Amino acid sequence: MPDRRRPPRAGTLRAVRGPVRGAGVAALLLAVAFLLAPAMGTDLAAQVARANFVDRFGATPIDLGWYGGVNQFGYSLFTAGLGAALGVRVVGALAAVGSALALAWLLVRAGARRPVLGALLGAVVLVGNLVSGRITFAVGLLFGLLALCAVAATGTVRSVPGGWVVATGGGRAARVWWLVAAGVLAALATWASPVAGLFVGLTGGALLLANLRLPVRPGPPPRSTRSGSGRARRWRAVRWRTGGHLVGGLVLCLAPAVALAPMALLFGNGGVQPYSFASMRTNVVLALVVLVVVPRRWPAVRVGAGLTVLLLIGAYYLESPIGSNALRLPMLFAVPLVAALADLRWRWLVPLLVAAVWWQNPVMVSDLTRAGSTESRAGFYRPLVTELSRRAPIGRIEVVPLRDHWESAYVAPHVPLARGWERQVDVDRNPLFYADDLTPAEYVAWLRRNAVSYVAFAPDSPPDRYARQEAALVGAGLPELRPVWQDRNWRLYQVTDPSPLVAAPGRLVRSDQHAVTFASDVPGDLLVRVRWSGFLAVTGQPGACLLPSSDGWTVVRVTAPGEHRLGSSLTAPGPRC
Repeated sequence: MPDRRRPPRAGTLRAVRGPVRGAGVAALLLAVAFLLAPAMGTDLAAQVARANFVDRFGATPIDLGWYGGVNQFGYSLFTAGLGAALGVRVVGALAAVGSALALAWLLVRAGARRPVLGALLGAVVLVGNLVSGRITFAVGLLFGLLALCAVAATGTVRSVPGGWVVATGGGRAARVWWLVAAGVLAALATWASPVAGLFVGLTGGALLLANLRLPVRPGPPPRSTRSGSGRARRWRAVRWRTGGHLVGGLVLCLAPAVALAPMALLFGNGGVQPYSFASMRTNVVLALVVLVVVPRRWPAVRVGAGLTVLLLIGAYYLESPIGSNALRLPMLFAVPLVAALADLRWRWLVPLLVAAVWWQNPVMVSDLTRAGSTESRAGFYRPLVTELSRRAPIGRIEVVPLRDHWESAYVAPHVPLARGWERQVDVDRNPLFYADDLTPAEYVAWLRRNAVSYVAFAPDSPPDRYARQEAALVGAGLPELRPVWQDRNWRLYQVTDPSPLVAAPGRLVRSDQHAVTFASDVPGDLLVRVRWSGFLAVTGQPGACLLPSSDGWTVVRVTAPGEHRLGSSLTAPGPRC
């Protein structure tokens, strides 16, 4: 006789214990292993650099250590602060464990056929995301998954296969509070990582479209049979279902857009993220696999897979800061969702999962093989920094970018870099490195245009893939680059006839990530090769003001001789001329 007792109330969550406990333990063990392992991941250097900047300079908006000046809040509003307070890798580990727990709960809540397997594989891929150093994205994912949990909590009590029982309590007031929580969490996901916010919005769109219904209704008879003979035409009326997660989907769609708009307008750095056709094709196939094998009783997942295909194709053909970042959605969630939801026998499911893993670009494996590399240690850069300090003041240097970009974290705090580690900004401001025919003349012109005084090159260390042409030019020797120092790892070249960071009649006194300090003996307009921003601020002698130059740099109008300091401020920028 079936058990007709009422399911447990929300607090019990009897269904959740097995999958969530398994996912939590797996994610915790993997996260501890990540914390104990040496530094790894292509993106970790950028996370460390941003956290160190916040630790030293707080809410100063413009980091002058990269690209002539980038806005630190254009990447994330608060994850660098979390990294400064707790440690970058600790933040990532906590986010991955929390995300694994949230994903496990969602799989149970959805009535997944294999919630434990899906949750365990989810824990693996979410911690694997840390191996590539995507800490900021991990924090955004945590808030995004929690937002989806809040929307799911507005549903009704249900029993699911395998004896699991899930429940949510409360009436209309409780549902309203859950929806408010979902909106706040979706906004936090966006402010932590705009890419995560995009994925939250896509999920909301999937929920909205999954709640569409197309009822077939009889229509009027054809004109030729107005008398009533013949078969009546049928038509479809598009309507929204009153149940489901319609309002929750709307919240998840709107909250990221509302959160992103002011962030992009105030702090956005812009740029374009490179994206190859091969990567797009690979992940479109993954999304299509999800669309095909997930049963129709999970319409939101299937619609989400279809929207992901459109996102992947659109991001390839429409240049934007998203680009290859769109790949993260299928790379992270295709395998766990197929494992949890597909109605396949084990003899078909296992080969499909193995093929899906093999089909993907092995980014995590590549990052694991480079864990603890010599270039990821501060000591590798210390002799170079010491030599550059001896030659101060130096306006700006170019370090030929290394594969994992640790120069962005270990050199930039001492001497500003002409480049850094934010791919979208690099593509936007330095497109010559992304063409196939970099010439010596173009390279030297770029050095002078960006006020580069020295070029540092590590000949025995692998460069970034987009720095191979530059490495070949510098390694072969250029007449405009004069060798001035070297050790077993580094060669340092002085640029002949460089453009000064502070144009005459100004005189450079000091430059770092925080500010450029200069002096002038006479009043006048001084060109300072710092990227113009509305957050720039000048202090020093009274009467100085700022205006943009015609080529994107900054002009300081000095009205009295003496020393001035060009930095940035959220609360007291300017003054403008």
